[in-house]
Amino acid sequence: MKITLPLALVLAVALLLAPVAHASDRSAARSGAGWLAHSVPAGGDGMAADALVALRAAGRLSGGEARARARALRNGAGRYANTAGATAKVILGLAAARSGSARCAGRLDLMARLAHFGRHGRYGSTIFDQTLGMLAMHALRAGPPASTVRALLRARGGGGWNFNVTRSGGRPDDVSSTAMAILALRASGVSARNGTLRAGLRWLLAQRAASGGFALGRRDRTEADSTALALEAQRAMGRGDSRAARALRTLQRGGGAFQYTRSDAGSRVLATNDAVIALSGHRLPVAVASRRPGRC
Repeated sequence: MKITLPLALVLAVALLLAPVAHASDRSAARSGAGWLAHSVPAGGDGMAADALVALRAAGRLSGGEARARARALRNGAGRYANTAGATAKVILGLAAARSGSARCAGRLDLMARLAHFGRHGRYGSTIFDQTLGMLAMHALRAGPPASTVRALLRARGGGGWNFNVTRSGGRPDDVSSTAMAILALRASGVSARNGTLRAGLRWLLAQRAASGGFALGRRDRTEADSTALALEAQRAMGRGDSRAARALRTLQRGGGAFQYTRSDAGSRVLATNDAVIALSGHRLPVAVASRRPGRC
């Protein structure tokens, strides 16, 4: 016998269930951040910078820990920040720390170093150089330049974006590159109604796996990194995706760490960093300077 529930009851149940799923995401993010705090020590490389961002997103960064991690990141910046992407990671990490200027690592002017890598609207040669550079400039309230926005909009391929930031780069479009492009363009002030962004998002959503998540260049499994970035990109476009969030949570293991796929641990640090940001309800950049920092 078919039972028809009153509309009011259906709505009441929906309202009760929605916060539960969201609370599950936040709980998973906090647990992942706890694992990161113990597994990734303060340091001067990209892993340490990423951990700062994830810990800030999850609200698991005390003032003392933020200062210690920022100090270590500044100490290593001269050696690590040798590409546009690496320099941008340091900036994003320092912005997340909220301890001193996100522009300066001692006398090293990170914004000037990042600008040094800029040529003809591009930072470096990869999608991660380009998008991280744009996100870092936004975090410093210093741009990015309009030329980088135009270059990234023009770089969309047949569906989304690819690793080489060019239509003729010899690589197929992929979920992670497309998600990063959407995040960078939205942070740069491009409207969510922009046709290029909307087309890129439609392509991204069409790559969903049957398991509910996303993967890099395939549709037969959920991968933590691509799924997390896809969640962030959708959030930047004003959308939620509880199905992808549930798929991402299935990759969390004892102790709070996330793994790459259900059967492959991969880099648990990378997977956990990405998952924590996405499930915490944030998107890159998770922190922006209160005002444009002065010279170092």
